[in-house]
Amino acid sequence: MKKVFVVLLLIVVGVGAFLYFPRGGAVTSASNAATLAVLNTAIEGARAGAAFVPALDGEVYATGDLVRANVDGRAVLTFFDGSSMSVDPGSQVKVVALNRVSADGIQVTIDQSLGRSWSSVQKLKTPDSRYEVRTPSTVAVVRGTGFLTFVQQLAAGGTQTTYQVDVGTLQVTANAGGTVTVPAGSQVTIAEGAAAPASATPIAPAPHLEINGSPGLGFLVVAPTGQSCGTAGGGKAEVFACVVSGDKVIVRDPAAGRWGVFLTSPKALGTSAFTVDGFVGTTSTVRRIMEGPLVAGQMARSGFTVTSGPPLALSAFEPSTAVNSVCAATAPGRVFAVGPVDGRADSVKTFARDNKATPVSLVFTEDELNQVVNKNAPSATQGVTLSDAKVKIDASGIHGTAKAATQFITVNATADVVGGSVGDKFKLKVSRLAADPLPPALMDAVKGLVDSTTADISGAVPFVVKQVAFRNGCFWVSGVTAN
Repeated sequence: MKKVFVVLLLIVVGVGAFLYFPRGGAVTSASNAATLAVLNTAIEGARAGAAFVPALDGEVYATGDLVRANVDGRAVLTFFDGSSMSVDPGSQVKVVALNRVSADGIQVTIDQSLGRSWSSVQKLKTPDSRYEVRTPSTVAVVRGTGFLTFVQQLAAGGTQTTYQVDVGTLQVTANAGGTVTVPAGSQVTIAEGAAAPASATPIAPAPHLEINGSPGLGFLVVAPTGQSCGTAGGGKAEVFACVVSGDKVIVRDPAAGRWGVFLTSPKALGTSAFTVDGFVGTTSTVRRIMEGPLVAGQMARSGFTVTSGPPLALSAFEPSTAVNSVCAATAPGRVFAVGPVDGRADSVKTFARDNKATPVSLVFTEDELNQVVNKNAPSATQGVTLSDAKVKIDASGIHGTAKAATQFITVNATADVVGGSVGDKFKLKVSRLAADPLPPALMDAVKGLVDSTTADISGAVPFVVKQVAFRNGCFWVSGVTAN
């Protein structure tokens, strides 16, 4: 992993890296676009009509860009206002329009030609705001709601679209004519060439989870599919059919498998309670509860397993473990998040000798990156002196700023980095770079160092890489050990 951090250091310097990671055209700011979270490796993106290429976590998508998932792919697009769209395997969506309007308004138009998605739309803040989903047979318009869109290929040809609304109200207009209102708890199905029905129908009763945290307790649950939902982090609702309301989360038709749990509190809690109930209709058939004190700022990891019913079955909670970041709490598999940065990959190698084909994750925090960058900052090395280096991490990647100086010139350099799994290997890419003006001597000096350290970066992680994920203040690289 030391090579990885040398590369990050050089990217922060911001000179020469542009030659190694060329990128043409204007770069879209995440503050006016949608940020992609790749939940596995089977996601591709195409920008404004260009060819599809493997998508990386943290990339931003704007008007005219497409995202598609193959039979294994899952991803989440999070728009700049906090609304999100989760994409299931076999789906394809296009960002037809994405604009900031007024002070805090947003206008989004999405084309979904196939597959299943879940839209969690924040309450739109301005009258001219709009969130719209188009399919081959319909146009759906919302103002603050959570709904599922399923575009299904029919054996006889053409497609049909089903909408299921869990919160809020949806206005669905059929391309063949007619508009129908779909309130919470209802659904509608419209085929190509068919008019809208007079009214929606109720969603069939389904098992669901009710998840509650005591006042002041922030939490996230992570579904087996990788999406998150909960009150922490601004009330994320990426999980299909997940609705966040105050301190409560409801998930309809929860996926079977392990659900991760992240708990935290900004203030000390003498007593905190986290409960999960499995419901059939209005009756709770099983309950699990985790109680205990939390010190201010404490973060903890746990989990439970859902077994499909009816009725739903819930395992006991895994023992709660203190962690140093949200990544350490939500990363999959055996997590390596503590100890010396340079030795963390060696710890994975040791673990892998006796644990074949086992899920693992390497976690690194923003603070650790800053320590590495400043500890290893070049001082007149290759003619470059680095100062004022700082690294920040959020959902759109790693962001570095630094002052790079030679005997000729001083530049204020900035760079944004995204990452992912390409060919089951760890890949980093510069998505934005600024360091102007750059004299040739400075560029050549750093370029040689970048070239020599990035040539074999794909082998720096000692397992098959399936996901790279960026979160506020940290990132993780996850996958499985060799057979």
